[in-house]
Amino acid sequence: MKRVFAMIAGVALVLVTGTGVTLALWNDSETIDGVAIRSGVLMLDIGGQTEYDMGTVDTLYPGAVTATRLELNGHASGNLGLDYVLTSVLTDASSASSALFGVVDAQVYVQSSASAECATSGVPGGTQVYGDAGGYSDLAALSVTESLVSTTELANTDYLCVRLTIPAGTSATVDGVELSDATSSFILNFAGEGIR
Repeated sequence: MKRVFAMIAGVALVLVTGTGVTLALWNDSETIDGVAIRSGVLMLDIGGQTEYDMGTVDTLYPGAVTATRLELNGHASGNLGLDYVLTSVLTDASSASSALFGVVDAQVYVQSSASAECATSGVPGGTQVYGDAGGYSDLAALSVTESLVSTTELANTDYLCVRLTIPAGTSATVDGVELSDATSSFILNFAGEGIR
């Protein structure tokens, strides 16, 4: 008699679930304690500004070097750190501008002190983060990713020494463009990214 009862109960259970009714015995819930959501704030500026005008570079010719120091300030909160990506972006796509931009080389050094050397000659102080081992690399391919504020800091300042040159021996004409009459416009773009 017990076997018959068990089979009838099983059939009834299948029929109830087939109608779309949910049985309370099939539900359960748990509470997870200790979950917190924390927001953070990230700020990145150059010399205290969100945009920094490097000005006109009009003394650049094959073999010459220009040097510019940038003060990069970062602030982070909410247990966040701050990385940045530095790239160069051509803003004037005319053939003359593109040709000149294509022959300029760059070098970037990260410095921790405002008094570190950043001159047109010699080796700048700090750590080289772009350029070939003491040399230069294409400005058009400039891409640097560095950490500015660690997750244990609230703020930090780095100084970047950016040097530009046109290699000695560069042809006076590139892609049909006379470089002596060419001008080029580009920006150095800093993009901040929070890290944990």
